[in-house]
Amino acid sequence: MVKAMKTDLHLQHLSDQENRVLQELCAFIKEYWPQGRLKVFGSKIKGTADEESDLDTLIELPVAITEDIRRKIIYRVFEINLAFGTNLSVLIVSQEEWEKGYLTLLPIHSEVEEGSVAL
Repeated sequence: MVKAMKTDLHLQHLSDQENRVLQELCAFIKEYWPQGRLKVFGSKIKGTADEESDLDTLIELPVAITEDIRRKIIYRVFEINLAFGTNLSVLIVSQEEWEKGYLTLLPIHSEVEEGSVAL
């Protein structure tokens, strides 16, 4: 299991630019949703990424995810990707959905829970 809390937000298998992208995203989420949680998962964390791999990030918010919230986050992710030339990909869920909802039954849930790094 790869789970670990990172305080400096510098993750081993990521480039400096990818680490900066995560810092930008984390700051944005914490500004609007201080209890929000972010987890990075996938090939970038496992160290198996290639040049086409995206930077998979789960965003868990302490509120129900409305269309306005989803748009606000996706728009910011688009701006970050454009500014840094990265391929940040986000999965946006409420903490309740992630912990107790139908998402707990999907393979992505166990992949994130067993092989992610919490920011």
